[in-house]
Amino acid sequence: TQVGASPAAAPSRHSDAPAETDIASAPGASASAAGEPNAEGGDVKGEGEMLLDVAMAVVSEADMDKYRKAYALKQAVISGDTALVRGTWLFRHIREGNPLPKRQDCPPEALWNPSELVEVMNTSRSIPDGMSVPIVALSFGWETDEHPDPTGAQMRRVCCVVKRCLEQCSDVAIFIDWCSLWQQPRTEEQRASFERARQSIDLWYAHQMTWVWMLTSSGEGAANPAYDECGWTFFHRAISSLNSHYDMLLDIGRSVERCFDYSSIKEACTSDRGPPLAPAAFRDALAAKRLPGAAAEGEVDRAFLVQRYLHTFAAVMGAAESLAYVNQGFGASEAKQLSASLRWCTSLQVLSLDGNDIGEEGAASLGAALPQLCHLQGFFANRCGLGRMGAASIIAGAKDLRRLGGLYLSSNGINEEDAGTLEDAFLERHPRSVIRVS
Repeated sequence: TQVGASPAAAPSRHSDAPAETDIASAPGASASAAGEPNAEGGDVKGEGEMLLDVAMAVVSEADMDKYRKAYALKQAVISGDTALVRGTWLFRHIREGNPLPKRQDCPPEALWNPSELVEVMNTSRSIPDGMSVPIVALSFGWETDEHPDPTGAQMRRVCCVVKRCLEQCSDVAIFIDWCSLWQQPRTEEQRASFERARQSIDLWYAHQMTWVWMLTSSGEGAANPAYDECGWTFFHRAISSLNSHYDMLLDIGRSVERCFDYSSIKEACTSDRGPPLAPAAFRDALAAKRLPGAAAEGEVDRAFLVQRYLHTFAAVMGAAESLAYVNQGFGASEAKQLSASLRWCTSLQVLSLDGNDIGEEGAASLGAALPQLCHLQGFFANRCGLGRMGAASIIAGAKDLRRLGGLYLSSNGINEEDAGTLEDAFLERHPRSVIRVS
């Protein structure tokens, strides 16, 4: 498997790090509620939502901060359980035609010294100019169980991006599971280190200060079944899409060879983000994905990924103050999917959906979810094809949101008379708010 099937281990706890809440042992949690079939074979989606409610109740402020503040990345680096690859070394190594070594075989110069990296790592949302070093998580499918990239084709494409990145910064630190985690066969000490690192695998993909490069294709126009069908890469994409900045999630399977600098790579490869998957939907979709290894090992990995997604979703979505899905090609089905996740966005203040063809049906779903967003201050659905009925659904859902200061529903095909009626109805409840309907 990509990070190796193994029994679930206790969460990694470092003496100077806030303890991560163990959702699986929370009061009211159960294997059935986590999304596994119950003894009677009944519908477990309701039970999955019940466990998520438990998760949201026990996820701490420290859990939420883990994915948005630099200390978590620094502590993960300092622990030494996960090693990050030097981009300068990787570029030279692959250019010389060498295969990618597993962690046990990496020379010292291939991996960042933890103490050095924490001093120079970049903690902003832009690729730096100068000496600070960005952290990148690579998501790619393993071509074989014995070696993820036996021909080197995938790493050659990665190095096209590394080359352009190095034109802007002194180096880059890359999480590549084959090099970053201890691989089989492991010593007892390596196995314990691997288990600790595995419990934080989500950090590298879901943190707001890391870039994610998704290698969805290893060649011009070629699909990559190893990526599209793999449960691990599905997990990477799902958690990376929860609340990443729009240009920090890149699909480098696109035509990176034609890009002349990193800015053009971002422009060509910025990935459309689908709406977040509620954990029950993630579990159902994961069931159709392939997990390498023997059947029993695959099921251990599947249960592990469901659990890690549950924790990550609860922490990231519970902490999200702003969600922006502008011009993402959403239709009614995506609006429904988003609506299913909004009830757990307990800190959300701004929701931006401009430029999506949501329509009346999608607006009805969103309107039904809005009353749960008690901290919402701004809602944007301009150019969304809402029509009069869709706008009415949104306004009805927002009528009791006391903190809502702005509701923007312009360019939705609503005539002036109907727009005035809708605006007046909203302003009766929110006389100090701003509303734009057209």
